[in-house]
Amino acid sequence: MSKIHEIPLLLLVVLAALLAFGCWALGMGFLAEPIKMGDTYLTKSIAGLAKDSLFVPLKPLMYALIILSIGSSLAISTGGLGAKFIRVLLFFVGFSLIGMMLGILAFSLFSELNILPAPSAGEGSGNVMQIPFAAKIYGVLTSALMISIYAGVIFGQALKRLNLGRQADEISDLFIKGFRKFLQYTIPLAVFGSITLALNRPGGVETLTNLVPLLIPYIIAMGGVWIIMVLVTSAIQGRGPGFVLRAVLPQALVALSTSSSIATLTATREACDQMGANADEATPFYTIGATINMVGTLIGLLLLSLYAMKTFGLEVGIGEMLVVGFQSMIFATAAAGTPSASVVLLQDILVSQGVSAEYATYVTGLIITIDTLILDRLRTMLNTQSDSMSTVNGLKLYYKTPKTLAD
Repeated sequence: MSKIHEIPLLLLVVLAALLAFGCWALGMGFLAEPIKMGDTYLTKSIAGLAKDSLFVPLKPLMYALIILSIGSSLAISTGGLGAKFIRVLLFFVGFSLIGMMLGILAFSLFSELNILPAPSAGEGSGNVMQIPFAAKIYGVLTSALMISIYAGVIFGQALKRLNLGRQADEISDLFIKGFRKFLQYTIPLAVFGSITLALNRPGGVETLTNLVPLLIPYIIAMGGVWIIMVLVTSAIQGRGPGFVLRAVLPQALVALSTSSSIATLTATREACDQMGANADEATPFYTIGATINMVGTLIGLLLLSLYAMKTFGLEVGIGEMLVVGFQSMIFATAAAGTPSASVVLLQDILVSQGVSAEYATYVTGLIITIDTLILDRLRTMLNTQSDSMSTVNGLKLYYKTPKTLAD
């Protein structure tokens, strides 16, 4: 089993997808049927159990990771980043807001794309309830993920008082390593199960091929933010766009190959150094960015949520778009920097907006098939490049006007 960790996750996912298509071609539809003994229902289908191997334990693991990560970060924090961090944070937030606006624009331009299948009777079809705006806000603030964030803050203060920050940080690092190994096993299983279930659903192959047009708004929104980031960074650094592109290219390649912000930290450090920032000085900022600066994840959650809400039959006006946009920004901040982990947060957003839990689970399982292959890689590339560019821009502005804010 240990040799599985030496195989690239992308290869495992491709093999799982090919296996699912092979079983479907051989007529093995029983893999998607509930397991029964006579007329007695025993358990879900084999494909359903394979999908659940990821999605059932992922939420509690994600929430535990959020509490531990936030708590340990606060416990070891000594302050002192001051004016430098404020400037870097302005770029984190600024790029995220631009990403949210472009994500809404991309959805508005391509809202008629037929990407997701309509819900079946068992997934809430024909039972759509519009949730009042105030109730949606309340649902966001009291969601399980937000409660995890609150708990992380309280936990961090407790650890700090007990002077256990360093130990908690070491445990957090071990948790992340174990979490990555857990995903190495379960993501391929989830891909196999989700594709098998989709192929044996009415629509079959069409259900999966309909996901491909999602790349259109995805690439437009992310490409727009990326171009703006490069141009802004080029202007602030006083160098041409080619200078910035040469610095971030190796970082982009690592992000695309690993799908992990955490795994790209070394390449992010090198990108900051190539753009003129002192690598040691930049380290705290892009490291924080790998956790809280998730503009790519924000766009991904926003677009997927809006398309799922529209297909389910909910009204998706500008108010709903903005609520989901800010919700995606908060949820992206709490997402773990590991492959495809943020997809599970899609369920929380959808349920809080009035989508049935059954349909939200189905959509999430369906999305994981294309997410692991390409969507998450695009998100990670944008996330990490936003980290490096925000860091070097913030430090550049600090040294231009160091007395504007007291350090």
